[in-house]
Amino acid sequence: MAANRVNLILTLLCTVLAVAVSACTLSVTPNPSRSGPGAPGGDGTVKARGVGAFSQPAANLTERQVARFLIGDQFFTKPWSVASSGQPDQDGLGPTFLATSCAGCHLGDGRSSAPDHPDAAPIIRFITPDGTATTLDAYGVQLQSKAIDGVEPEADIRVTWTETEGRYRDGTSYTLRSPIIDVSNERFGSLTGAHASGLRSAPALIGVGLLEAIPADDIRSHADPDDLDGDGISGVASVVETLSGEPALGRFGLKANIATVADQTALAYLLDLGITSPMMPDENCPIGQVACSEAPTGGNPEISSDRIGAVVFYAQTLGVPARVGLDDASVIRGQAIFESIGCDACHIERWKTGDHEVDALANQTIYPFTDMLLHDMGEGLGDGRTDGTAGPTEWRTPPLWGLGFTRAVNPNAGFLHDGRARSIEEAILWHGGEATASAAQFIKLDADDRERLLHFLKSL
Repeated sequence: MAANRVNLILTLLCTVLAVAVSACTLSVTPNPSRSGPGAPGGDGTVKARGVGAFSQPAANLTERQVARFLIGDQFFTKPWSVASSGQPDQDGLGPTFLATSCAGCHLGDGRSSAPDHPDAAPIIRFITPDGTATTLDAYGVQLQSKAIDGVEPEADIRVTWTETEGRYRDGTSYTLRSPIIDVSNERFGSLTGAHASGLRSAPALIGVGLLEAIPADDIRSHADPDDLDGDGISGVASVVETLSGEPALGRFGLKANIATVADQTALAYLLDLGITSPMMPDENCPIGQVACSEAPTGGNPEISSDRIGAVVFYAQTLGVPARVGLDDASVIRGQAIFESIGCDACHIERWKTGDHEVDALANQTIYPFTDMLLHDMGEGLGDGRTDGTAGPTEWRTPPLWGLGFTRAVNPNAGFLHDGRARSIEEAILWHGGEATASAAQFIKLDADDRERLLHFLKSL
């Protein structure tokens, strides 16, 4: 009965809003078993498949919360227009940007397309020659390859690949690729030789509110920066400053350099869309552009507190899809292999959330397969960029829930922080640093056991 009421309100709200938001094409289907590994998102787990697997509201939301979710979905999905476009609800795009909506990078609320795909908007972050994250006077912290009329894009970006070959112990060959970033037509000063660049791909958004609700002390309890237990794993808890200036545990961003979903949302609006907010009120405008010379500083934000709050709530309450094939013998064996080669040392399966302002996220047993800590992943994945607590080769352990749905949601998605991996298998093979021993054990597996391990990962 509760699900029927929620589906009715979904239909009514979609009719009233008259917008093609993703949740309007879906119905809320409670997961029949809301406990244990089969329900990785706890009570909010949804039974979702296909292209909409990441776009449903958590199953334990109230009708009022679903209404707010839909409002957030509208502002997440609908493209923004230039100021004075006649669409006062969503104008103010740019002046420079990467995408016209949040959904333009997070396709289907999932990962962005691989950076060489035509619909991708490669994210380039700047780095000084000594590896320090930096903001350039002319370009800001991030290269913007698109702009509104009357404003020049900052540069053109093209990604190509260099390939290396390897072999499993049984003789089967594989090929890995790493990105070559070509930045050309820099409009505000050459970047050649002066600054390296870090390529980023947008991650999936499911479960971010649940990760935000894990008690910070529980996450810190798994840190072992000096590897005192001698297991070769030395996770580091990231410490960052929030947009309000308070120190906090870094949980989000590929280098755990952002503390909250709200901060992540405000940063994305400004850096990726050029939309100001109460949290970040100054335009992201290239210095020296005539069209930007009168850009407001600290003026009226282009997205209000209520609207960005709805987007934050939307991201926090996207439902995690239920696992598939949990009783499959190959999946069970694959998880045993996953644990035997040490992958679970960083990809911790089970957590319990604590208090959260969204009651649906509080006190949930969840199965995200992450420790939320920074780990050295080796030179192969390093990008030369030091960002907050994270060094050039350190990355936050990404959660694995929903991994098997990634390509159903976006067939063109890449894996790893920069989208270089064309498959889960390639992503594993890129692991180095603290994960070198696990990757070596994966290479030693025979073809059947490799397939069982991948079968398990695709069940998540």
